[in-house]
Amino acid sequence: MSSNEVKVGAVTLGGAALLAGMISFMGAFSFGSSGYKLHIEYPQVSGLLQGNVVRYAGVQVGTVKKINIAPDKIIVEAEIDENIKIPKGASFSIAADGMMSEKFVSIAPPAKLGQGYIAANSTVSGTPGGGMDEFFNSSGELMGKLEKIAESFELIFGDKDVQLAMREGIKNLGEISKNMNTFTKVMADTAQASQKDIATIVHQMSLLSQHMESIMAGVDANGATGRNVAAIAENMAATSKRMENIVAALEAVAKDKETAEALKGTIINLKQTTAHANKILGAVAKAEITADAGTAAKGGDWRSNMGVTLKPTDTSYVYMGGYDIGDKNKFDFIYGQKFGQAGASLGSMQGDFGVGLSYDFGKRFSLYSQAYDFDDLKVRLGGEYKLTKTVSLYGESMDLRGDKRDTYMGMRARF
Repeated sequence: MSSNEVKVGAVTLGGAALLAGMISFMGAFSFGSSGYKLHIEYPQVSGLLQGNVVRYAGVQVGTVKKINIAPDKIIVEAEIDENIKIPKGASFSIAADGMMSEKFVSIAPPAKLGQGYIAANSTVSGTPGGGMDEFFNSSGELMGKLEKIAESFELIFGDKDVQLAMREGIKNLGEISKNMNTFTKVMADTAQASQKDIATIVHQMSLLSQHMESIMAGVDANGATGRNVAAIAENMAATSKRMENIVAALEAVAKDKETAEALKGTIINLKQTTAHANKILGAVAKAEITADAGTAAKGGDWRSNMGVTLKPTDTSYVYMGGYDIGDKNKFDFIYGQKFGQAGASLGSMQGDFGVGLSYDFGKRFSLYSQAYDFDDLKVRLGGEYKLTKTVSLYGESMDLRGDKRDTYMGMRARF
Protein backbone atom coordinates (compact mmCIF):
# COMPACT_ATOMS: atom_id res chain seq x y z
CA MET A 1 0.00 0.00 0.00
CA SER A 2 1.38 3.44 -0.99
CA SER A 3 1.79 6.34 1.38
CA ASN A 4 -0.70 8.43 -0.63
CA GLU A 5 -3.45 5.91 -0.08
CA VAL A 6 -2.71 5.91 3.65
CA LYS A 7 -2.94 9.66 3.78
CA VAL A 8 -6.25 9.76 1.90
CA GLY A 9 -7.74 7.16 4.28
CA ALA A 10 -6.57 9.01 7.35
CA VAL A 11 -8.02 12.29 6.12
CA THR A 12 -11.39 10.60 5.36
CA LEU A 13 -11.64 9.01 8.80
CA GLY A 14 -10.69 12.24 10.47
CA GLY A 15 -13.35 14.17 8.57
CA ALA A 16 -16.03 11.63 9.47
CA ALA A 17 -15.09 11.80 13.16
CA LEU A 18 -15.17 15.60 13.07
CA LEU A 19 -18.62 15.60 11.42
CA ALA A 20 -20.02 13.19 14.03
CA GLY A 21 -18.68 15.36 16.81
CA MET A 22 -20.22 18.50 15.37
CA ILE A 23 -23.62 16.77 15.02
CA SER A 24 -23.50 15.59 18.63
CA PHE A 25 -22.45 19.03 19.80
CA MET A 26 -25.21 20.80 17.91
CA GLY A 27 -27.84 18.33 19.15
CA ALA A 28 -27.16 19.33 22.74
CA PHE A 29 -28.54 22.81 22.06
CA SER A 30 -32.11 23.92 21.50
CA PHE A 31 -32.72 26.72 19.05
CA GLY A 32 -36.08 27.83 20.35
CA SER A 33 -39.46 26.08 20.86
CA SER A 34 -41.36 24.85 17.78
CA GLY A 35 -44.79 24.56 19.48
CA TYR A 36 -46.83 25.12 22.61
CA LYS A 37 -47.61 22.88 25.57
CA LEU A 38 -50.86 21.30 26.76
CA HIS A 39 -51.29 19.41 30.02
CA ILE A 40 -53.62 16.40 29.81
CA GLU A 41 -54.85 14.69 32.98
CA TYR A 42 -55.61 10.94 32.88
CA PRO A 43 -56.62 8.42 35.57
CA GLN A 44 -54.09 6.02 33.93
CA VAL A 45 -52.13 6.11 30.68
CA SER A 46 -52.20 2.43 29.57
CA GLY A 47 -48.50 2.19 28.65
CA LEU A 48 -48.05 5.65 27.05
CA LEU A 49 -44.33 6.65 27.00
CA GLN A 50 -42.37 9.85 26.71
CA GLY A 51 -41.62 10.52 23.06
CA ASN A 52 -44.82 8.97 21.73
CA VAL A 53 -46.72 11.04 19.19
CA VAL A 54 -49.87 13.15 19.49
CA ARG A 55 -52.46 12.88 16.70
CA TYR A 56 -55.40 15.12 15.83
CA ALA A 57 -58.01 13.32 13.74
CA GLY A 58 -55.34 10.77 12.81
CA VAL A 59 -52.68 13.34 11.78
CA GLN A 60 -49.51 13.74 13.86
CA VAL A 61 -49.52 17.23 15.46
CA GLY A 62 -47.14 16.88 18.40
CA THR A 63 -45.12 14.78 20.84
CA VAL A 64 -45.37 13.61 24.46
CA LYS A 65 -42.62 15.51 26.30
CA LYS A 66 -43.14 14.51 29.93
CA ILE A 67 -45.31 12.21 32.02
CA ASN A 68 -45.74 13.36 35.63
CA ILE A 69 -47.29 11.24 38.39
CA ALA A 70 -49.69 12.89 40.86
CA PRO A 71 -51.33 11.16 43.84
CA ASP A 72 -54.68 10.66 42.09
CA LYS A 73 -53.88 11.14 38.39
CA ILE A 74 -51.27 11.14 35.64
CA ILE A 75 -50.39 14.43 33.94
CA VAL A 76 -49.10 14.18 30.36
CA GLU A 77 -47.26 17.19 29.00
CA ALA A 78 -47.69 17.33 25.23
CA GLU A 79 -46.03 19.72 22.81
CA ILE A 80 -48.34 20.73 19.92
CA ASP A 81 -47.02 22.21 16.65
CA GLU A 82 -47.31 25.98 16.73
CA ASN A 83 -49.37 26.12 13.53
CA ILE A 84 -51.98 23.67 14.91
CA LYS A 85 -54.97 24.92 16.91
CA ILE A 86 -57.06 22.47 18.92
CA PRO A 87 -60.78 23.40 19.11
CA LYS A 88 -62.49 23.62 22.48
CA GLY A 89 -64.61 20.57 23.24
CA ALA A 90 -62.12 18.15 21.63
CA SER A 91 -61.66 14.82 23.41
CA PHE A 92 -58.25 13.44 24.46
CA SER A 93 -57.82 9.66 24.69
CA ILE A 94 -55.02 7.09 24.48
CA ALA A 95 -55.05 4.73 21.50
CA ALA A 96 -52.86 2.34 19.49
CA ASP A 97 -52.80 1.20 15.88
CA GLY A 98 -52.64 -2.47 16.91
CA MET A 99 -52.19 -4.85 19.81
CA MET A 100 -48.38 -4.55 19.78
CA SER A 101 -48.13 -0.97 18.47
CA GLU A 102 -46.97 2.05 20.43
CA LYS A 103 -49.57 4.08 22.28
CA PHE A 104 -50.28 7.67 21.27
CA VAL A 105 -52.46 10.56 22.38
CA SER A 106 -55.50 10.71 20.12
CA ILE A 107 -57.36 14.02 19.84
CA ALA A 108 -60.86 13.82 18.31
CA PRO A 109 -62.58 16.98 16.98
CA PRO A 110 -65.69 18.14 18.85
CA ALA A 111 -69.15 17.41 17.48
CA LYS A 112 -69.78 21.14 17.14
CA LEU A 113 -67.13 23.67 16.11
CA GLY A 114 -67.15 27.44 16.62
CA GLN A 115 -66.44 27.46 20.38
CA GLY A 116 -62.92 28.81 20.05
CA TYR A 117 -59.53 27.11 20.58
CA ILE A 118 -57.62 25.77 23.58
CA ALA A 119 -54.99 28.23 24.79
CA ALA A 120 -51.32 27.29 25.28
CA ASN A 121 -50.35 25.79 28.67
CA SER A 122 -54.01 24.88 29.35
CA THR A 123 -54.94 21.79 31.35
CA VAL A 124 -57.58 19.47 29.90
CA SER A 125 -59.10 16.17 30.99
CA GLY A 126 -58.49 12.99 29.03
CA THR A 127 -60.02 9.54 28.97
CA PRO A 128 -58.00 6.32 28.76
CA GLY A 129 -58.69 4.41 25.58
CA GLY A 130 -59.97 0.87 25.23
CA GLY A 131 -56.59 -0.81 25.48
CA MET A 132 -55.97 -4.52 25.92
CA ASP A 133 -55.88 -4.19 29.72
CA GLU A 134 -59.34 -2.67 29.73
CA PHE A 135 -60.47 -5.28 27.21
CA PHE A 136 -59.25 -8.12 29.42
CA ASN A 137 -60.87 -6.51 32.48
CA SER A 138 -64.19 -6.28 30.64
CA SER A 139 -63.78 -9.84 29.42
CA GLY A 140 -63.22 -10.97 33.01
CA GLU A 141 -66.43 -9.23 34.12
CA LEU A 142 -68.32 -10.78 31.22
CA MET A 143 -67.00 -14.24 32.05
CA GLY A 144 -68.08 -13.74 35.65
CA LYS A 145 -71.62 -12.91 34.53
CA LEU A 146 -71.64 -15.90 32.19
CA GLU A 147 -70.53 -18.14 35.05
CA LYS A 148 -73.45 -16.86 37.16
CA ILE A 149 -75.86 -17.55 34.30
CA ALA A 150 -74.39 -21.03 33.87
CA GLU A 151 -74.80 -21.67 37.60
CA SER A 152 -78.45 -20.56 37.39
CA PHE A 153 -79.09 -22.91 34.48
CA GLU A 154 -77.33 -25.70 36.36
CA LEU A 155 -79.58 -25.12 39.38
CA ILE A 156 -82.68 -25.27 37.17
CA PHE A 157 -81.79 -28.11 34.84
CA GLY A 158 -79.87 -30.01 37.49
CA ASP A 159 -83.05 -30.48 39.50
CA LYS A 160 -84.30 -34.06 39.12
CA ASP A 161 -87.96 -32.99 39.05
CA VAL A 162 -87.24 -30.53 36.21
CA GLN A 163 -85.30 -33.17 34.30
CA LEU A 164 -88.13 -35.66 34.76
CA ALA A 165 -90.71 -33.10 33.63
CA MET A 166 -88.62 -32.27 30.56
CA ARG A 167 -88.23 -35.94 29.67
CA GLU A 168 -91.96 -36.51 30.09
CA GLY A 169 -92.71 -33.44 27.96
CA ILE A 170 -90.38 -34.58 25.18
CA LYS A 171 -91.83 -38.08 25.40
CA ASN A 172 -95.39 -36.72 25.15
CA LEU A 173 -94.43 -34.58 22.16
CA GLY A 174 -93.02 -37.67 20.52
CA GLU A 175 -96.22 -39.62 21.19
CA ILE A 176 -98.36 -36.78 19.81
CA SER A 177 -96.17 -36.54 16.72
CA LYS A 178 -96.36 -40.31 16.28
CA ASN A 179 -100.16 -40.30 16.60
CA MET A 180 -100.47 -37.42 14.11
CA ASN A 181 -98.19 -39.25 11.66
CA THR A 182 -100.25 -42.41 12.11
CA PHE A 183 -103.49 -40.48 11.59
CA THR A 184 -102.12 -38.82 8.42
CA LYS A 185 -100.88 -42.16 7.08
CA VAL A 186 -104.20 -43.82 7.90
CA MET A 187 -106.08 -41.09 6.05
CA ALA A 188 -103.79 -41.48 3.03
CA ASP A 189 -103.95 -45.29 3.10
CA THR A 190 -107.71 -45.21 3.55
CA ALA A 191 -108.18 -42.77 0.66
CA GLN A 192 -106.05 -44.98 -1.61
CA ALA A 193 -107.48 -48.32 -0.49
CA SER A 194 -111.10 -47.15 -0.43
CA GLN A 195 -111.39 -45.46 -3.81
CA LYS A 196 -114.05 -47.94 -4.94
CA ASP A 197 -115.89 -47.63 -1.64
CA ILE A 198 -115.81 -43.84 -1.93
CA ALA A 199 -117.22 -44.03 -5.44
CA THR A 200 -119.98 -46.29 -4.15
CA ILE A 201 -120.66 -43.92 -1.25
CA VAL A 202 -120.83 -40.95 -3.63
CA HIS A 203 -123.34 -42.80 -5.79
CA GLN A 204 -125.40 -43.82 -2.76
CA MET A 205 -125.31 -40.32 -1.30
CA SER A 206 -126.40 -38.94 -4.68
CA LEU A 207 -129.38 -41.31 -4.69
CA LEU A 208 -130.10 -40.40 -1.06
CA SER A 209 -129.91 -36.72 -1.93
CA GLN A 210 -132.39 -37.18 -4.79
CA HIS A 211 -134.66 -39.21 -2.52
CA MET A 212 -134.55 -36.60 0.25
CA GLU A 213 -135.21 -33.84 -2.26
CA SER A 214 -138.29 -35.70 -3.51
CA ILE A 215 -139.45 -36.20 0.07
CA MET A 216 -138.90 -32.55 0.94
CA ALA A 217 -140.66 -31.52 -2.29
CA GLY A 218 -143.62 -33.71 -1.33
CA VAL A 219 -143.70 -32.33 2.17
CA ASP A 220 -143.27 -28.80 0.97
CA ALA A 221 -145.88 -29.25 -1.78
CA ASN A 222 -144.04 -26.78 -4.03
CA GLY A 223 -143.80 -24.23 -1.25
CA ALA A 224 -147.42 -24.54 -0.15
CA THR A 225 -146.53 -25.93 3.29
CA GLY A 226 -144.22 -23.01 4.06
CA ARG A 227 -146.83 -20.55 2.85
CA ASN A 228 -149.46 -22.25 5.01
CA VAL A 229 -147.28 -22.05 8.11
CA ALA A 230 -146.60 -18.39 7.41
CA ALA A 231 -150.33 -17.80 6.93
CA ILE A 232 -151.04 -19.51 10.28
CA ALA A 233 -148.55 -17.21 12.04
CA GLU A 234 -150.08 -14.15 10.36
CA ASN A 235 -153.58 -15.30 11.34
CA MET A 236 -152.45 -15.77 14.93
CA ALA A 237 -151.07 -12.23 14.98
CA ALA A 238 -154.29 -10.87 13.40
CA THR A 239 -156.41 -12.84 15.88
CA SER A 240 -154.37 -11.43 18.75
CA LYS A 241 -154.99 -7.92 17.46
CA ARG A 242 -158.73 -8.52 17.14
CA MET A 243 -158.83 -9.99 20.64
CA GLU A 244 -157.18 -6.83 21.93
CA ASN A 245 -159.91 -4.73 20.33
CA ILE A 246 -162.67 -6.98 21.68
CA VAL A 247 -161.27 -6.95 25.20
CA ALA A 248 -160.85 -3.18 25.07
CA ALA A 249 -164.52 -2.85 24.16
CA LEU A 250 -165.58 -5.30 26.85
CA GLU A 251 -163.40 -3.59 29.43
CA ALA A 252 -165.38 -0.40 29.03
CA VAL A 253 -168.57 -2.15 30.10
CA ALA A 254 -167.19 -4.80 32.42
CA LYS A 255 -167.61 -4.03 36.09
CA ASP A 256 -166.03 -7.17 37.54
CA LYS A 257 -162.39 -6.44 38.30
CA GLU A 258 -161.44 -10.13 38.26
CA THR A 259 -162.96 -10.54 34.82
CA ALA A 260 -161.09 -7.50 33.55
CA GLU A 261 -157.78 -8.83 34.92
CA ALA A 262 -158.44 -12.26 33.37
CA LEU A 263 -159.09 -10.65 30.00
CA LYS A 264 -155.86 -8.66 30.26
CA GLY A 265 -153.95 -11.86 31.07
CA THR A 266 -155.43 -13.50 28.02
CA ILE A 267 -154.18 -10.66 25.84
CA ILE A 268 -150.65 -10.93 27.29
CA ASN A 269 -150.58 -14.71 26.76
CA LEU A 270 -151.72 -14.29 23.17
CA LYS A 271 -148.93 -11.75 22.52
CA GLN A 272 -146.31 -14.09 23.97
CA THR A 273 -147.67 -17.03 21.98
CA THR A 274 -147.46 -14.97 18.79
CA ALA A 275 -143.85 -13.98 19.55
CA HIS A 276 -142.86 -17.60 20.23
CA ALA A 277 -144.54 -18.71 17.02
CA ASN A 278 -142.56 -16.13 15.03
CA LYS A 279 -139.28 -17.27 16.60
CA ILE A 280 -140.02 -20.93 15.92
CA LEU A 281 -140.97 -20.12 12.33
CA GLY A 282 -137.68 -18.24 11.83
CA ALA A 283 -135.56 -21.07 13.31
CA VAL A 284 -137.38 -23.75 11.26
CA ALA A 285 -136.88 -21.70 8.11
CA LYS A 286 -133.10 -21.98 8.64
CA ALA A 287 -133.13 -25.70 9.58
CA GLU A 288 -130.62 -28.00 7.84
CA ILE A 289 -130.65 -31.81 7.72
CA THR A 290 -127.24 -33.52 7.77
CA ALA A 291 -126.59 -37.17 6.85
CA ASP A 292 -123.26 -38.93 6.51
CA ALA A 293 -121.96 -42.46 5.96
CA GLY A 294 -118.39 -43.65 6.39
CA THR A 295 -116.26 -46.78 6.66
CA ALA A 296 -113.50 -47.57 9.16
CA ALA A 297 -109.89 -47.68 8.00
CA LYS A 298 -109.55 -51.11 9.61
CA GLY A 299 -112.17 -53.75 10.17
CA GLY A 300 -114.60 -52.62 7.44
CA ASP A 301 -117.13 -51.22 9.94
CA TRP A 302 -119.76 -48.89 8.43
CA ARG A 303 -121.25 -46.01 10.37
CA SER A 304 -124.09 -43.63 9.56
CA ASN A 305 -125.17 -40.44 11.34
CA MET A 306 -128.11 -38.08 10.86
CA GLY A 307 -129.22 -34.88 12.54
CA VAL A 308 -130.90 -31.49 12.28
CA THR A 309 -129.20 -28.11 12.72
CA LEU A 310 -131.29 -25.10 13.78
CA LYS A 311 -129.83 -21.61 13.29
CA PRO A 312 -131.56 -19.01 15.47
CA THR A 313 -128.98 -16.41 14.32
CA ASP A 314 -126.32 -16.16 11.64
CA THR A 315 -123.56 -16.94 14.17
CA SER A 316 -125.20 -19.54 16.45
CA TYR A 317 -126.66 -23.01 15.95
CA VAL A 318 -128.16 -25.99 17.77
CA TYR A 319 -127.46 -29.52 16.49
CA MET A 320 -129.62 -32.50 17.45
CA GLY A 321 -128.97 -35.92 15.98
CA GLY A 322 -128.11 -39.59 16.27
CA TYR A 323 -124.61 -41.04 16.07
CA ASP A 324 -123.87 -44.50 14.62
CA ILE A 325 -127.54 -45.18 13.92
CA GLY A 326 -128.42 -48.88 14.04
CA ASP A 327 -125.39 -49.82 16.16
CA LYS A 328 -124.38 -47.62 19.10
CA ASN A 329 -127.36 -45.23 18.69
CA LYS A 330 -125.82 -42.41 20.72
CA PHE A 331 -127.39 -38.95 20.98
CA ASP A 332 -125.77 -35.57 20.19
CA PHE A 333 -127.19 -32.28 21.44
CA ILE A 334 -124.70 -29.47 20.81
CA TYR A 335 -124.85 -25.67 20.99
CA GLY A 336 -122.30 -23.80 18.88
CA GLN A 337 -121.16 -20.24 18.24
CA LYS A 338 -119.16 -18.88 15.29
CA PHE A 339 -116.46 -16.20 15.70
CA GLY A 340 -115.50 -15.36 12.13
CA GLN A 341 -113.63 -18.37 10.74
CA ALA A 342 -113.32 -19.98 14.18
CA GLY A 343 -116.05 -21.70 16.16
CA ALA A 344 -116.66 -23.17 19.62
CA SER A 345 -119.28 -25.63 20.87
CA LEU A 346 -120.38 -27.57 23.95
CA GLY A 347 -123.04 -30.07 24.89
CA SER A 348 -123.79 -33.79 24.77
CA MET A 349 -121.34 -35.49 22.39
CA GLN A 350 -122.10 -39.20 21.88
CA GLY A 351 -123.97 -39.17 25.16
CA ASP A 352 -121.17 -37.53 27.20
CA PHE A 353 -120.48 -33.90 27.98
CA GLY A 354 -117.79 -32.31 25.81
CA VAL A 355 -116.43 -29.18 24.21
CA GLY A 356 -115.31 -28.55 20.65
CA LEU A 357 -113.35 -26.17 18.41
CA SER A 358 -113.42 -25.64 14.64
CA TYR A 359 -111.71 -23.49 12.03
CA ASP A 360 -112.62 -22.79 8.39
CA PHE A 361 -109.77 -22.58 5.87
CA GLY A 362 -111.61 -20.74 3.13
CA LYS A 363 -115.07 -21.81 1.88
CA ARG A 364 -114.28 -25.48 1.15
CA PHE A 365 -112.01 -26.96 3.84
CA SER A 366 -112.48 -26.97 7.61
CA LEU A 367 -110.98 -28.74 10.64
CA TYR A 368 -112.85 -29.66 13.81
CA SER A 369 -112.04 -31.29 17.13
CA GLN A 370 -113.96 -32.39 20.22
CA ALA A 371 -112.93 -33.47 23.71
CA TYR A 372 -115.56 -35.48 25.62
CA ASP A 373 -116.12 -38.22 28.20
CA PHE A 374 -113.72 -36.60 30.67
CA ASP A 375 -113.79 -39.66 32.95
CA ASP A 376 -112.07 -41.58 30.14
CA LEU A 377 -110.94 -38.68 27.95
CA LYS A 378 -111.49 -39.04 24.22
CA VAL A 379 -110.24 -36.59 21.60
CA ARG A 380 -111.94 -36.46 18.19
CA LEU A 381 -110.17 -34.84 15.22
CA GLY A 382 -111.51 -34.52 11.69
CA GLY A 383 -111.50 -32.60 8.47
CA GLU A 384 -114.19 -31.89 5.85
CA TYR A 385 -113.75 -30.88 2.21
CA LYS A 386 -116.81 -29.57 0.35
CA LEU A 387 -117.14 -31.04 -3.15
CA THR A 388 -120.36 -29.06 -3.76
CA LYS A 389 -122.64 -26.92 -1.60
CA THR A 390 -124.47 -30.03 -0.39
CA VAL A 391 -121.93 -32.90 -0.64
CA SER A 392 -118.63 -33.17 1.26
CA LEU A 393 -115.81 -35.68 1.73
CA TYR A 394 -114.77 -36.13 5.37
CA GLY A 395 -112.26 -38.08 7.42
CA GLU A 396 -111.98 -38.24 11.20
CA SER A 397 -110.44 -40.12 14.09
CA MET A 398 -112.88 -40.71 16.92
CA ASP A 399 -110.03 -40.99 19.43
CA LEU A 400 -106.42 -39.97 18.64
CA ARG A 401 -105.22 -42.52 21.17
CA GLY A 402 -107.09 -45.36 19.41
CA ASP A 403 -106.22 -47.57 16.44
CA LYS A 404 -107.32 -47.64 12.81
CA ARG A 405 -110.73 -49.05 13.77
CA ASP A 406 -111.53 -45.59 15.23
CA THR A 407 -110.67 -43.76 11.98
CA TYR A 408 -113.45 -43.24 9.44
CA MET A 409 -113.68 -41.74 5.97
CA GLY A 410 -116.87 -41.11 4.00
CA MET A 411 -119.34 -38.68 2.49
CA ARG A 412 -121.60 -36.08 4.13
CA ALA A 413 -124.73 -34.50 2.61
CA ARG A 414 -126.82 -31.51 3.64
CA PHE A 415 -130.44 -30.80 2.69
